[in-house]
Amino acid sequence: MSESFLFSGEVPALGALLLSGLGLAAACFSDLKERRIPNRLNVALAIGLMALHINGAGLSGLLDGALAFALCFGCGVLLYALGALGAGDVKLLGALSLALDSTLAWQLLARTALAGGILGVTRLIADGNFRHALFGLLSSARRAQAERSSVPYALAIAAGWFWLFAAGMNWTQ
Repeated sequence: MSESFLFSGEVPALGALLLSGLGLAAACFSDLKERRIPNRLNVALAIGLMALHINGAGLSGLLDGALAFALCFGCGVLLYALGALGAGDVKLLGALSLALDSTLAWQLLARTALAGGILGVTRLIADGNFRHALFGLLSSARRAQAERSSVPYALAIAAGWFWLFAAGMNWTQ
């Protein structure tokens, strides 16, 4: 993985890693407990991560963060329109992306999607709704039953983020 702001080892980058970890812990807790992610948390993450990115990388950090935000938030809005993500999940993805460049943003999206798929299938199996999900297109009752097995997606976003972190620290590729 190429050297980027987030994995530079500089103080602002370490601050961004710490802030994102704390923010994701709070988002997961809130999403599990209330099935929502507070706007205040997303705004605080966005402001803090963007400030740290600009502090560590200068104006290029602003451009990198803006492009990564456009990718993550744009993809999130599309998934929200399809009913696959909640609004808080989209805002959380957007806030986290402000510490990334475009390459890492694509990697975050891919890793989050994989983690979300694994969590979703696991939840369907645990709830006994896997069969309903497979045949849900044929019956609205089965589709409704499968929708009860939705996943608090902050967990998938956190898994994707920490997977990205582990890859960036060369713990795993």
